[in-house]
Order: sequence, then structure tokens, then C-alpha cells
Amino acid sequence: MRRVTFTLVCVLCCAPLTGWTAEHPSSLESQVQSEAALLVDAQSGEVLFSRKPDAPLPPASTVKLLTALLVWEKTRLEGSVEVVRADTQVEASHVPLREGEVVSVRDLTTALLVGSDNDTAMALGRKVAGSHDAFVKLMNERARELGCTKSAFHNPNGLPSPGQATTARDLMRIFRAVLAVPELRRICSVPVFTLKTAVGTQHVKNHNKLLGAYTGMGPAKTGWTVLSRHTYAASATRNGRELWLVLLKSPNKWNDARLLFDYGFAQQKPEPRATDPQVLMVGQPPVKPLAPTVGLRAPVEAPVETPAERQVARHTVQRGETLWSISRTYGVNVDKIMVTNRISDPTRLHPGMDLQIP
Repeated sequence: MRRVTFTLVCVLCCAPLTGWTAEHPSSLESQVQSEAALLVDAQSGEVLFSRKPDAPLPPASTVKLLTALLVWEKTRLEGSVEVVRADTQVEASHVPLREGEVVSVRDLTTALLVGSDNDTAMALGRKVAGSHDAFVKLMNERARELGCTKSAFHNPNGLPSPGQATTARDLMRIFRAVLAVPELRRICSVPVFTLKTAVGTQHVKNHNKLLGAYTGMGPAKTGWTVLSRHTYAASATRNGRELWLVLLKSPNKWNDARLLFDYGFAQQKPEPRATDPQVLMVGQPPVKPLAPTVGLRAPVEAPVETPAERQVARHTVQRGETLWSISRTYGVNVDKIMVTNRISDPTRLHPGMDLQIP
């Protein structure tokens, strides 16, 4: 399975992000209909549009981003799941599962993110935690580790449940963590997925209608219920610049997304500073990883350089530094630093860490 190059950035850390503001034209303010929205420049952390970022609202199927993240952290998408009756006793999916059938975790996770299957979410949650209640507990614990202080999750699929809510800021933190995983990022961009189950062979189409229709559209997760209206977490990239968008309770997420992405790409790329509150600062509490452990491995020895190769540098992380600020110091792309040092979670940078600068 082909892996894709991805952009990891040091923003939206687990600590509360206060003071996020952005100026935007009153015409855009009146055109965007979503009750809550957050548009962020992925590299700098600059907020380009913000509306009620801390208002608790129903998340609908965007909850499945957190479900997928936990599944990946616990299984690396390996293994299989035997479907039980309790998994199937939820609102029907486009590709319903059948009691007793065995499906791979990878296929179920793809169906979860591409087809937004509800019974799949139940089966995966049970696989990871042993029971529905145990998985819900795990969801809320992981959300708090990511800095989601105003969210409460009651099920792994986002179906309506009293008190289940998230905020645009919290959902952005979850989305960022998902995008930091190359395989999940790839799955969220799959246009059509062929799934073989007991029902037969199904061609599951991605629910993101902007995929292939909006220039630069990348990984995303949609959601909708009568109560939540449209919800959305999406990434789009143009000319090497990536923007992240979260919408909650939108009457028309497709129109809102086009308006906000168009506005964001029209803005000059901001220049972040290491002191900006929205940039991940070294010294903040690291996000606790879930087993199996993934992250920084021991740096490899620098290869013997040839005249055509650049000198390989070593850098010891100092308090107050970020991966972005380090990349500026050495003139190296953040992606290259993270790939070279095998860093999968930018929130795990800490003072004293030894980095190899390619």
C-alpha cells in the first residue's frame, strides 16, 4: 500500500490555546453560516478565521477521527475483528456488517473514515478496548491528553447522545493528531474504497464531496445528524501551503468550506514567531502516547558526506524552541527533520532532545 508524503507541524498543542484571533472581512463573516468555525494555517498556526471556537456543539461523525486515531495507536491497523450482534445494533450503515463475519482492522478503519460506517465504529471500539463502555472511557482520556478540555464523547460513531459535544478548537486538535499519522491521512483522502464483507463487494465512496471537486482538497471527515447539522474537518493544500478547517453546525458545509478555504489561500502566508501562543512550545507537558510506543527513535549516525552532500548537523533542543523554529534556523523543511529523526508526534519534542538536521 502506497504511503504519501505528509506535512507535520508544531501547532495546536495539548495546552489550552488562548488568545486566538483573526481579522476577516465583514462580508465573509456574513456569508459563512456555520455556527462555529476555525481556519488555521497548518505550518505557522496562524488563525485566519475564528467563530465561537470554544462553543460545545454536537460533533456527529467527526467523532470517528478520534476512534480511528485510537485504533491506529493500539493496533497499527493490524489484525481482524469478529463482528458480534451488539456491533450491528446501531443505525444502519451503507455497508452493514453481519454477526459472525471476520473483517480486517485495516478494512474496517478505511470503511470508518471513507464510508462513515456506524457499526464499524462499534466493532473497532470493542476490538481496541474490550467493550463499548471501556472504549468510550479511552476516547475521553485520549481527548484530554490532546488538550480537549470542553469535549465529552459517549460513543465511537457520533450518533446523537445527550451531552455528547466537542468544540471547533478541540476537534482541530484531534484532526491534527490524525493528520500526523501518514496512514490515516492517506485513508481520509481515498476517493473510493472496495470493501468485501458478508454482504458482498461494495464500492464505498468518500462522503467528502469536495474531494476531486475543490482544487487542493486533501484528507477530511464529514458528519451530519438532524441535531448537529453539518460538521466537517478538512485539509486543503495549494502551492505547498496547507490549511486546516473545522466547521460545526453548518447548514451547508460545502459552501462554507469553499468560502473559507478561498479566503485563506488568498491571504499572504504569515510569519510565525516562537513566542506566539498558538505555536507548540518546548517545555509544555508532552502528550502521553498509547502502546505500542511510536515517536522519536535513537538518531542514526551521520553518513560520511561527499562533496555533493550537505554537512549533517546535530541540534540539542532548548526550552522555548519548536520544530518550526529549528527548521528556520537550519533552513530545512519541518518534514525532513521529522522523517530523519522518525518523529510521528510533534508534541513530544522536549528540551535536551538530540536531533539530526538533514
